[in-house]
Amino acid sequence: MAKTRKPGPTKTPQQKRSTPARKRASKATTAALTKTRRPPARAAVPAPGAPARQSKKGCILALLQRPEGATIDDLMTTTGWQSHSVRAALTGLRNEGRELLRARSDAGVTQYRIAAEC
Repeated sequence: MAKTRKPGPTKTPQQKRSTPARKRASKATTAALTKTRRPPARAAVPAPGAPARQSKKGCILALLQRPEGATIDDLMTTTGWQSHSVRAALTGLRNEGRELLRARSDAGVTQYRIAAEC
């Protein structure tokens, strides 16, 4: 003979949506911890005339403006990017209207540099 289940007490929609006690406790604990923390320290304002933190795009531009230019490996080392990201950045510079010159060394390594503006 098959066993039949007794119907259990039905829950109202409000009871179904309530969070379990352990979740309520963790939320309360998190809220208590947040209240006791100190506000974050303000970032130091650079002194007037001091150079601001240079962006990665600025680093790329600085390397490309050197007389000898830069290789993909130089740009990868400086930015920490992979080669396809460096190439995409070079394409972005071209799309901005900068003229990039490409020269191959005797060793077969391609050097990129920005053409001097007149």
